[in-house]
Amino acid sequence: MPTPSVAHSEWVLDDLWAATEPDAMPALDWGDLSAVMVCWGRSTWSHAVTGHRCDLQTMLHDSIEATAKQVSPEHPSTVIVVLRGGSDLHLDQCRAVSSAFHSAVQVYSELWFAAAPAPALVDKLRLTVVVSG
Repeated sequence: MPTPSVAHSEWVLDDLWAATEPDAMPALDWGDLSAVMVCWGRSTWSHAVTGHRCDLQTMLHDSIEATAKQVSPEHPSTVIVVLRGGSDLHLDQCRAVSSAFHSAVQVYSELWFAAAPAPALVDKLRLTVVVSG
């Protein structure tokens, strides 16, 4: 699990951890994620939103708008986006989220994306974004 010194909600840490599991699409490298989290320390910003599949566009809009306030050319950031879902997690949703964030996050920011199953969400999706400080 990412270092506990990083002040995030349990959901955010759970989503980051799940993004390193073999069934994530694509899986983030555990070593890379651990290293970046240690470097960031407590100076990170996170945003998590949960909704039904039909709410994905609203979730994306809200998350991208909130993330845009955290990144700037003066302070290049690493942005980690994790999409989680129960039985409603499909490849087209992963593609939509990845594409939307690639379009929204400028070239001065590094974007990491992963999607991972979360059976406890049943028919919902959760979109988690973490931005380096």
